[in-house]
Amino acid sequence: MDPKQKELNLTTIKEVLRQYLHDKNFRNTPERYTILEEIYNMDHHFNVDDLYLLMMQKKYHVSKATIYNTIEIFLDAGLIRKHQFGEKTLTSSSYEKSYFDKQHDHLVIYKKDSDKEIQEIIEFCDPRIQGIKDAIEDAFGVNIDSHSLYFYGTKKD
Repeated sequence: MDPKQKELNLTTIKEVLRQYLHDKNFRNTPERYTILEEIYNMDHHFNVDDLYLLMMQKKYHVSKATIYNTIEIFLDAGLIRKHQFGEKTLTSSSYEKSYFDKQHDHLVIYKKDSDKEIQEIIEFCDPRIQGIKDAIEDAFGVNIDSHSLYFYGTKKD
């Protein structure tokens, strides 16, 4: 993404956050915007520990509790999406930025001969899944707002 577009995206998401905080009567703190900016500068899934370490490396003074609380705000505001990939991570959620992202699904690849240790997460979009979603909506007379689909496996030899 070119720097101009990146800056425009950051301006947009900061405005979304500002409006959300105003509407919910939450404090408009600089820490929340800094955390949001760090998340939107990432190109991968992250967990709270990853984000906390990144913030510490950059000499930002935020507590892990602040990050947890801020993550909840971002989830409610629709700025990030939460995932729980596999059995080992049921207690450790992963997150990804979501405001500009299109719907996509995930292929979770485990390391061979491991106890479900994740080697890689691949995002993909297959138009056939949209067709399935449309068919389900027609068959059951519903509107599907979102979905999540995870495939789990290991690399072939």
